Amino acid sequence: MGKPEMIYQQLIDVGLSDDFDSFERRLVATADALGFPIISGVLMRGLLHDPDVRITSLGNTPEGYLAVAKDLGEARRDPVMAQLMTQSVPITYDQATYAAAGAGDIWEGQAPYGYKTGIAVKLHLPGNKHFLLGVDREEALPAPGAQLMQLVAGLQLLAAHAMTAADRLLGPHIEHKDLPKLTRRELDVLSWTSQGKTAWEVSVILGMSEKTVNFHLGNAMRKLGVSSKHQAVLKCVAAGLL
Repeated sequence: MGKPEMIYQQLIDVGLSDDFDSFERRLVATADALGFPIISGVLMRGLLHDPDVRITSLGNTPEGYLAVAKDLGEARRDPVMAQLMTQSVPITYDQATYAAAGAGDIWEGQAPYGYKTGIAVKLHLPGNKHFLLGVDREEALPAPGAQLMQLVAGLQLLAAHAMTAADRLLGPHIEHKDLPKLTRRELDVLSWTSQGKTAWEVSVILGMSEKTVNFHLGNAMRKLGVSSKHQAVLKCVAAGLL
């Protein structure tokens, strides 16, 4: 796994990608830095079992496995996908996960392409949209403990940045006029946050207390309808505010 500061900058870069190709390339590079050579993402409009569900896939699925990966019937049989649809916490999986669900044939079919063990997470977007992100490798995951928790946390952070970028790049363009009005101070705080500065660093730069910085961040997040400062930054970038 790469150095924390390098990984953090890669996460920021994923979210700020200008186009889909650079987004996908940065996504793959960040997953690799986390120790996973394969990454698969899905932007889903609706639910997996809805007859009119719309799915957009991304990542670096091996070419020989593309047809299977896009098979909606197989996705609905996949126990990992089923778990993601019913729980909000990240899940880890390996051959035993599939065997226990009576779907060992699915694991046998994907294992030759590198899908042997991994971690997956699902995040929600407004408008009945869902973002799923999973990373896979042949090497077994660490035993439950600090190292595994670090990997899971890394994927959650990557998913948060990737979700906003995927929605921005694959969905309708956000117009400046469509966003609520932010104050000058809120934009200043978001601008420095977009450069990777912590709340304490922003407070020093702008000459205000850390509590005031967090107050402005909280107000901006509430106005923009997002749950993190990074999503607030990315939404403003998409609309050309930053």
